[in-house]
Amino acid sequence: MKLLLVGANSTDQATLKKIFSRGSHQLSMVDTASLAVELVGNEKYDVVVVNSQLSETSISAFLEEITTLIPLAIRIVVTDNGEEQEIDGAHSQLVSPIRPACLVELLESIIPNNHAITKKVIVKAVNEVKALPSPPKVYMQLNALLKQESTDSEKIAEIISRDPALVAKVLQFVNSSAMSKGKALSSITDAITKMGVDTLCCIVMTAELFAYEPNIPDFSIEKEQMHSLGTARLAASIVKPELKQNALLAGLLHDIGKLVLFEINAEQTKKFIQNRFNSSDNILLEQKIFATDHAHLGGYLLHMWGFPYPIIEAVVLHHQPEKLIKKPFGVAHAIYIADALIRERDLSPAFIDKFKLESVLEKLQARADKLRM
Repeated sequence: MKLLLVGANSTDQATLKKIFSRGSHQLSMVDTASLAVELVGNEKYDVVVVNSQLSETSISAFLEEITTLIPLAIRIVVTDNGEEQEIDGAHSQLVSPIRPACLVELLESIIPNNHAITKKVIVKAVNEVKALPSPPKVYMQLNALLKQESTDSEKIAEIISRDPALVAKVLQFVNSSAMSKGKALSSITDAITKMGVDTLCCIVMTAELFAYEPNIPDFSIEKEQMHSLGTARLAASIVKPELKQNALLAGLLHDIGKLVLFEINAEQTKKFIQNRFNSSDNILLEQKIFATDHAHLGGYLLHMWGFPYPIIEAVVLHHQPEKLIKKPFGVAHAIYIADALIRERDLSPAFIDKFKLESVLEKLQARADKLRM
């Protein structure tokens, strides 16, 4: 593994030297962003660890440049104040002084999924698609706002209202036949009052992600929106309260890779649509026809956007219960359950047994039935 350490204090430098001085690892250390950019221009790194207090540039600007130069690298930010910050482009965060066990555990959890989503066939497919979805910037602002103690609907409405086109899409979606239960809503404030903050923020996300309308026969953007929204809400009801926001986010994003997969090749997409089964997850068919699948494509897209790796893991593994049973129950497990139940697919018997779900399956299915639109 090749790791680049940028702007670290002497304590963290000593820690990383100790960890990576053995074996085939290679550690490079520089003090400034400009030296780091110069270095990665000539040499590729697997992991970049950067201090959040870079003096010559903003941390987000630096991470954006690193993403352009070495897009496959894992980007980790080290903070000094003991708390996580909202930093665009960071896959994960650590607190200084870095504890060796924490860094090793973090890398061991991230690297397998990073290897899975950065294979040549996946990178090539994403790079060749002309119309990629854009990162949901407004939703991420709302997500950060919801983490604050003093958040009100006026602040949320103000952020959404900065983009008139987004407001129009959100209201169109809220007033659609699938969502509307009465009088049409004409303002974001009314939508918040009727839908609630969490649901409205989810609708903002789906409006951003599905902003363009691809010309794919027998593929309904509205149905995908509704499924993602239902999955997000069901998954959020399964996890612990502190994981709710991540579950909502992962649920909304879990099928984002389809917007890439179906743009790779029109003939392959046509073949897939003709041969898919509505009652199956069709992952094996995707892999057979496209040489990859929407879960891994979605994971790589989120990697490029700089989403946290727990979200990426949930997207990558939501069709792999055999891997989930080896991990403690969390967001990824909730996404697998929610997606399967809303799609009316059976859960893996081994998964049910591992997490002792037999007694709650009927209740979960009843929730899924209410959220299926």
